[in-house]
Amino acid sequence: MTHIRSAIAHMEALAEAGLARPPTTQPDLRRQLAKFDAKVGEAEPVSDLKPFLRMAEQQGTETLPRFQLNRVLRGAWCDPEFDALGVSALRRANSDPRRSSDQAVIDGYLTYFPTQRPAIASLASAAYDAANRHDWAWRARDQRWGLFKPQVGPSKIARDLIALDADDVTKLLSDAGLGSNLAASAFGSAVYAAVCVTTAELPASEAIAPQGNLLRLFDGDALAGQLDLLVRALLEPWLNEKPSTEHRKVISEFLLDQVGDPRLQKARWDQIARSLAKSIGENRAREIAQVFKRWLTDVAMREFFRAIAKTTDRPDQWAQREKFWMAYLDAGLVSDAWPALGIRARSRIESIIRQSGERPEYAIIRGGPASSSSIIMQIGDLRISEWSDNGACRFWSDTDPKSPKLYASVYDGGELRTTDGRADFEYESHVPTSPGWEGKFAEIIYRRTSIPHPKFGQGRKRFGR
Repeated sequence: MTHIRSAIAHMEALAEAGLARPPTTQPDLRRQLAKFDAKVGEAEPVSDLKPFLRMAEQQGTETLPRFQLNRVLRGAWCDPEFDALGVSALRRANSDPRRSSDQAVIDGYLTYFPTQRPAIASLASAAYDAANRHDWAWRARDQRWGLFKPQVGPSKIARDLIALDADDVTKLLSDAGLGSNLAASAFGSAVYAAVCVTTAELPASEAIAPQGNLLRLFDGDALAGQLDLLVRALLEPWLNEKPSTEHRKVISEFLLDQVGDPRLQKARWDQIARSLAKSIGENRAREIAQVFKRWLTDVAMREFFRAIAKTTDRPDQWAQREKFWMAYLDAGLVSDAWPALGIRARSRIESIIRQSGERPEYAIIRGGPASSSSIIMQIGDLRISEWSDNGACRFWSDTDPKSPKLYASVYDGGELRTTDGRADFEYESHVPTSPGWEGKFAEIIYRRTSIPHPKFGQGRKRFGR
């Protein structure tokens, strides 16, 4: 790319000197320059650039040929080591301005955008002068977005990107000179970060299109450092509202691939929360991370009950259980839910869940009836194991060392079906099937947690309680 630009600069000089040229030279030249104006140039590999910059430092910028000066202007900002060299090159370029050098300054500014270093002041000022020295695309871009005001440019482009459809986003980025790959330049990365922050602060109804654009623009390798901001943008608008099933699936698929399941990769999500806490506070950061866990809990419980309903030989009994437990879930009272599947039931239930487009995570049960499965739930400080068959429902205090741990990969069937009575453990059967057991279960949960059932309230107190 540098050699092509140098060749075009040479052609331009020949044209200005009045030397003979084919009739097509000038139109071709202008077409090529227009293309270069369209987007920031490709960054030179640092491994090639640094040896050259050290040589230029020893030689001094005043003696460099123009093509080498432009290479310094474009690449000196790759490392703080060369900031002084870059500032020196800016002084020379300003004393003898050329269009090729102006483009190089703009390329250097956008490619490296060193906002955390003092050199940004000199570089931004030089890029502003370069953009406004000619009647070309960069002047119009600066007038529209303030590209060369470091604290303004990225946020202005971000505001314009919000809620555009995919085609319009691509066009706007091209119009801004950034190309379709924001990750190709540090300025583009700053724009992406600004879009994330702006999207995070939108009402849920306005966040859907920007969230889709963020996912389309995300480059997992180059933008990995922005992942915490992207997580915020995808989840914060849904703190108090639910997305559509399809939109939630899209976000969930992405987060599972890029960050992992917060129930299983807790350390990774804790790291995301700590990073966000620096700018929005620890409480807000934790609330945002909890949104995804809440979605996964909701899916785990609904899909488990739906799958069992398709496999049970007593759908009437199972419908009662589903209705009872879903009332707690719909009221936001179930903080955790984790399916544990019997060996024989596993493949069929998993197949039913996958048909819905969900990505189920679950444990398996070893020991006991191979066709029996359980859903392990947390309501308040109560750990509950409900069963797919006629097994009694178990209730533990979550501090009981014998209570089933959440999110284990394997459970012992005998331990899950224990009848070992203790002060903080009890179990109740579902007999009679209707009516009766709902009141008993609701009473146990209320007595142990002070949480009433949305329909049955405090439940039906039993004799002796």
